[in-house]
Amino acid sequence: MIYFINEYLLQKNSSVEHAAINRVQLFAHQHVPAKIVTKIYDRLLMQTINQFDLQPAQVVNMFDYFQGTQAVPAKVMRTESLHLPAEYQVMIGANYSQVFNGDDLVTNVGFIPGTIGRVFYQEFFDNQGNLLSTDLWDWRGFKSATQYFGQNGKLIMTRYYNLAGQVVLEEYFVPDTKGAPLTSRIILKNYAGVAERFFQNTDDLFNFFIAELSRQDSEQTIFISDRPGTGVQPLLQLNDDAKKYVVVPIYHAKAINDPLHAPLDGFLQPALDNLDHFDGFITPTPSQAQHLQRRYARAHVTAIPTVTARTAKQQPLVPMAQRPKQLLYVGRFAPDRQLDQLIRVVALVRKSVPDVTCDLYGYGDPAYVETLEKLIAELDLTQQVRLKDYQRPFATIYDQYQLLLNTALANGGPLAMQEAQAHGLPVISYRFNYGPADYVLDGQDGYVIDSGDQLTMSKRIVALLQAPQQLVDFSQAAYQKMHTRQTPTKVWRRWQQLLAL
Repeated sequence: MIYFINEYLLQKNSSVEHAAINRVQLFAHQHVPAKIVTKIYDRLLMQTINQFDLQPAQVVNMFDYFQGTQAVPAKVMRTESLHLPAEYQVMIGANYSQVFNGDDLVTNVGFIPGTIGRVFYQEFFDNQGNLLSTDLWDWRGFKSATQYFGQNGKLIMTRYYNLAGQVVLEEYFVPDTKGAPLTSRIILKNYAGVAERFFQNTDDLFNFFIAELSRQDSEQTIFISDRPGTGVQPLLQLNDDAKKYVVVPIYHAKAINDPLHAPLDGFLQPALDNLDHFDGFITPTPSQAQHLQRRYARAHVTAIPTVTARTAKQQPLVPMAQRPKQLLYVGRFAPDRQLDQLIRVVALVRKSVPDVTCDLYGYGDPAYVETLEKLIAELDLTQQVRLKDYQRPFATIYDQYQLLLNTALANGGPLAMQEAQAHGLPVISYRFNYGPADYVLDGQDGYVIDSGDQLTMSKRIVALLQAPQQLVDFSQAAYQKMHTRQTPTKVWRRWQQLLAL
């Protein structure tokens, strides 16, 4: 079995998770079984994977594994399904219902966001109104865990159940330096003939979980760590014959302009300090692969694209004349993406193209988003620049736009850049490690601009918007490149060669 190690799959995901989703679907298309491994406890996971066109068999979560709830049909649990005493009065609200016994609040029943009354949790109170415990319900309609609270209202223990209601995990908590719950001990109960196994935290439990996946695999096991902070340490602890690979999804050094000598990212350092323990390292771009290979001559480094382009028949090129919108950004809203500069570029473009518009899709820290909103207002761009939320699926959105912009300081190879090109969007981007020089043929299907040069970027945008035929030529070049170089078959062959499939 092939496992892609990740921290989570959420309602809003980064390019790391999207790359794993793309890959597991590519492997499925080639009839090669593979699973995304997730670490965190998530009662909405099976709802989430449906929204990303994944099947339950393509995902294995650590808690589901130990709870024996990997393949559970979904059923709808509502308040009436809890069989509350007939004398209780239920006051139904939009997000939760309050349940009273006379004048005393005895329980709250919370609903899964975006659903009508589907049970998500049930809080229990004493006769003084203090929270005693909370039952946690899975989206699939079963009680998954119970949280217990101390006299100060702080979480002290969580019990996790199997479908029969038996406790299979106990997690104990102590306050950290800020008073927040910190895991102090985890007990795995009655697993594989052992009454109790003790772990210090979820990291230790995850190490054991990864080893169990390998131990129980009757064939060759292959692990690919997608998120270094999650996957490197468990693989370092694994000393069997499983193959172990590390994807490098980020710029690997701490200094953005010194990839060959600067100190490494802290999560990648342990892997690159133990080259002999790993079968290889995988990067999204050739330039990063070259830099890592120069820095670590003994490492086996391979560049494999994270995006595949379907056939022209499956994904036809939408003509520029049929695209109602102009400028697009897709990615995280974060200071290292320098979106303040992107917004200022739009202000410069407006001087020559008064009706220009730019939509930014993504998510980020609310405080940072607020600074962007203030800048948009200060520059009087509220009619030109719109901050949009994370969207899924995104394929049809690309077809509505004409140009993709990127002003990042550094990146591990922007997923959106190649996705946009596959939909015929020319890319205009700052130069940074890594992505633009790998993905953009400067002057043919886009432009690569010196970092921080807002004036030149604005001029390039204006020139393309005011030259319809050149815009069409760039669009066709970007589309043809992706649909020639990065077909599913060609990308799959690289995986075959690397993994000896």
